[in-house]
Amino acid sequence: MPIDLAILKFFNVTIAVPVLDIFFSGICDFDIWRWPLALVAVALLWKGGPKGRWMVLLAIITALIVDPSIYRIFKPLFGRLRPCHDTALGWVLIIDGCGGRYGFPSSHAANMFGLAVIFGAFYKTTRYYMYPLAAFVAIGRVYLGVHYPSDVLAGAFYGAAVGFVVILVFKRIRPTDAIKYLVKQEPMPGETDQNQ
Repeated sequence: MPIDLAILKFFNVTIAVPVLDIFFSGICDFDIWRWPLALVAVALLWKGGPKGRWMVLLAIITALIVDPSIYRIFKPLFGRLRPCHDTALGWVLIIDGCGGRYGFPSSHAANMFGLAVIFGAFYKTTRYYMYPLAAFVAIGRVYLGVHYPSDVLAGAFYGAAVGFVVILVFKRIRPTDAIKYLVKQEPMPGETDQNQ
């Protein structure tokens, strides 16, 4: 797709500079994020009360759906080579390694947008940094030459969709907790004003 290639070339070649290499390599390195996320999870489990514990549980469920389904189902199913593995694209800059053979959809984008949905559903203020962070990760994957823009768009959509479905299921099976802990205080389907 020409637009895919044009956007990829812009981010991966046209604006490539050492400072952005460092920035996007760092922000896309989930090994760096592993321990801070683990500390946040422990803090929420310990001091976050039921709201924090529900959020951590739903975030884990979202990640356990998103990540394996992309690696085990979607990437092999679509079989789309990453730009950095495509020999026809000799101009692609490999800035920080290439990763696995297939890239559609992006699991980095999917995981980040899935978590952003869960975080934002429980704590409104997290939306102001989780969504921009997820967007930077998605852009970074294109900048690093490991994904096409359509890879990260599909991943972002899929991850966000899974997050929303997990929240909807939570509302269905724990309506009282959903009303208490989710940001949007909307009535559950079938509930009347007297139930709130």
